[in-house]
Amino acid sequence: MATNETAGPTWQESDSAFFIDRGRIFTPDRDTIARTIVDLIPADRDEAFCGVEIGHGQGWLMDTLLGHYPHARMIGVDGSDAMRAAASAVLAPYAGRFDLRPFRLDDEAWLDAIVAPVRCFVSCLVMHHLDGPGKRALFARLYRHLEPGGALLIADIVAPTSAWGQRMMARAYDETVRRQSLACTGTPAIFDQFEADHWNIFTYPDPEFDKPSTVPEQLGWLTDAGFTGVDLFWATAGHALFGGYKGVS
Repeated sequence: MATNETAGPTWQESDSAFFIDRGRIFTPDRDTIARTIVDLIPADRDEAFCGVEIGHGQGWLMDTLLGHYPHARMIGVDGSDAMRAAASAVLAPYAGRFDLRPFRLDDEAWLDAIVAPVRCFVSCLVMHHLDGPGKRALFARLYRHLEPGGALLIADIVAPTSAWGQRMMARAYDETVRRQSLACTGTPAIFDQFEADHWNIFTYPDPEFDKPSTVPEQLGWLTDAGFTGVDLFWATAGHALFGGYKGVS
């Protein structure tokens, strides 16, 4: 079972509560993801701008961005009531600087409702719930909603391109979660639960629910949408951070 913070077809509020408790352990190197996204956002630290997080979950990434950019405003969209409640509590120190909205990933209405100029779209562990054509179409729509010079930055589970790659990703994901379980709790108990629940998408794929695409495919779709500076910025254990810019060479 893979992570989902968008309230997809088989996601329940009990799953949200489970992931709120274990997200730091189940997500490889979450602090590195946050720091890398901060480094890649095309804005000076004191600049005022609007960012959007697609599937904000419990709010850890928005917390990092609002803390680093004191004049920024963030719009967050998520399909889970529990996630929006958890994020609202985490982000309470930034009252007046964030807006959390319900959405469905496969519904265009949420994007059409965002009228402010958007400097960056960011997302973590969400896009793999769209199939390839869905990702490609969404990348193109996000490009059109960005202001010139803006960025789309995605951290997500990615598909391997070979059986060898899948075996490596499965092993590395298990090892990462076990290491983080020990580091955060002093025991492997949460990793044991991760294994018992068949959470490792590379060992226990669920194609009805999880539809990851390869890195080369997604970089190509970003390029086709018009993004420049398209790149893979970070990767580990079958998770990758990639993206591009609107009109930046």
